[in-house]
Amino acid sequence: MRIKYAFIAGIFTTLAICSASLILNQYEWIGMLSGGLFIISLLLSGIAIGAFLNGDETRANYHSETREHRTFRWDLAFLFLSFAFPHLVATVLYFVM
Repeated sequence: MRIKYAFIAGIFTTLAICSASLILNQYEWIGMLSGGLFIISLLLSGIAIGAFLNGDETRANYHSETREHRTFRWDLAFLFLSFAFPHLVATVLYFVM
């Protein structure tokens, strides 16, 4: 359920950025702001999931955390990814057009 809310928040922030850039005729804001939010959300998701750790650190984290903590980290990573998806779509459309 929270993933749906994160996705809706991503849609609203994307719409706000696109609306502001269209009203002010600053179309590069779509690429900069939505692209920046996408990259930041992607990095936070990678940090939450442990994508930037080596094998020893991953193994140590696996054996030192509980199942609930591991589930929380994965849920947090999916929240960041669902927030980032609308920004990815807006950024790709900006660069294609």
